[in-house]
Amino acid sequence: MASILDRYGIKEVADVTFYKLDNNGNPTVPVLYLDTLKVSTIEQTAENTSARGGKGNPELIMWDYGKEITLTLEDALFSAKSMALMYGVDIENTKEFGAVSSLLKTVKASEVKVSGSSPSFTYKFVINGKEVPATNVKFYDEAGSVVSVSSDNDTDKNNVPDNAVYATGNITIAGQQVVISSDNFPGTYYVTGDTYARNENSGEDEFFQFIVPKAKMQSEVTLTMEAEGDPSTFNMTMKVLRPANGEMMKLVKYDVVTTPAND
Repeated sequence: MASILDRYGIKEVADVTFYKLDNNGNPTVPVLYLDTLKVSTIEQTAENTSARGGKGNPELIMWDYGKEITLTLEDALFSAKSMALMYGVDIENTKEFGAVSSLLKTVKASEVKVSGSSPSFTYKFVINGKEVPATNVKFYDEAGSVVSVSSDNDTDKNNVPDNAVYATGNITIAGQQVVISSDNFPGTYYVTGDTYARNENSGEDEFFQFIVPKAKMQSEVTLTMEAEGDPSTFNMTMKVLRPANGEMMKLVKYDVVTTPAND
C-alpha cells in the first residue's frame, strides 16, 4: 500500500490527448493524440496582496488571488490535425481537410524547360530534380517586368528569354490544405497527459497522469523556419479554465488494476 509520504521523481515527457467537450463540459471523443512531444510543462502562477503595519512596515498577513495555470506543449512533429487545432480551423463540420489540386510556383529561369513552337509552347519546371508540367507560365526580368517568349527563341535547346530571371506558373499537385480564416479561433478541450513517476524506494516507474478538465488553446502561434540549428518545433499554449465544480487540474499517480472497472 502506497503511503502519502512516498516520494517520486518525474523526468519523462507526457503523451497528451485532447478530447472534445459536450454541452455539459464532459469529455467525449478524442480529437488529437500527441506522442512526439519534446516538452510538456504545467505552470501555476498567482498574485498576492499583504496587510502591512508596525515598525518597518513588514508584511503581516498575505492573501493570494488570481490563480492561473498554463499548459505548454512543444511538439517535435506536426500533422494537419494538430495545425487545425492550433489555428482554430473548423474540422468538426468539414470532417476532412480541404483538398488542393493546383499550386502557384516560382522557379529560377534556369529551372524551366521549354519545348514546342510559338504560340504553343509547353513548359516544365525542374523541382528537386524532377521535370513537372506547368501552365500559365510567365517570365520576369530582374525589374519584375514580364518577358515574352518569341518564336525566335531556340526552344530545341530548352532556352528561355535571355533576360528572364525567374518564372511563375501553376503545377498540378495532390495535397491537403488548412485554411485559416480571420474569424476562427482555437477551441476549448479536456486534456490528459500520461507519463511516469519513478519511486524513490524501488527505483521503478509508476503511471502518472495529469488531467485538465477545461483548457483553452491560445491563439498565439509561431512557425519558425531556419537554415541552421535544430529542426523547428511546434508549440501549443493552453490556459486552464475553471469548470463548474472548481477543479482546475488533477494529478494522479496510479497502478493498473487488472479487474474490470465499474462504469
